[in-house]
Amino acid sequence: MFDGATMTPTIPMENKIPRPLNGVFPSGSILDTIFNAYATVFLAFILVAVVYYVLYKTKFGLRVRAVGEHPGAADTLGISVAKTRYKAVILSGILAGLGGASMSLAVVSSFRPTLISGQGYIAIAAVIFGKWRPQWSMVACLLFGFSTALSVYFGNPELPFSINENLLSMIPYIVTLVVLVLFVKSSKAPAALGNPYKKGER
Repeated sequence: MFDGATMTPTIPMENKIPRPLNGVFPSGSILDTIFNAYATVFLAFILVAVVYYVLYKTKFGLRVRAVGEHPGAADTLGISVAKTRYKAVILSGILAGLGGASMSLAVVSSFRPTLISGQGYIAIAAVIFGKWRPQWSMVACLLFGFSTALSVYFGNPELPFSINENLLSMIPYIVTLVVLVLFVKSSKAPAALGNPYKKGER
């Protein structure tokens, strides 16, 4: 209809985000399986280190943690709670946008409403499992990524057995639920998470 103007365009293979280590290791080897990833995967690991440094080694990170734990005390010290929170939300939105761009520009080469398919919920679970620390949240993401890869592996038609496709798609979410049940009580969120703050409140 209308010469396909209403259809979401698909990114040609040559314009996709590249795999920088493609062909470096022997095809089919373990190293090739691990490192033959899109450039955005390596960028994600770098960003984990950057986020950790910003949160725990800079004044801005100290302010972010302060307004998350006790905004009243931060306000007393002259820190603008509203501005700091706005900056944190904007920066986290940029990171989330990079994640979505990675999915559409590298993994599936297009955009559709079901692009994420509930993986935002898995991301929240990763933060809880990682006890709100970027380095441990990364470990949780690797765990959930492994569960997703496991579902893809068991979907291989060349295996001597077959598993229902619906059951395979459930594996990452089952792992997520198990992790939440086991770790949600021991994971301490920032004390003021989700609580609005009015200047002058203590």
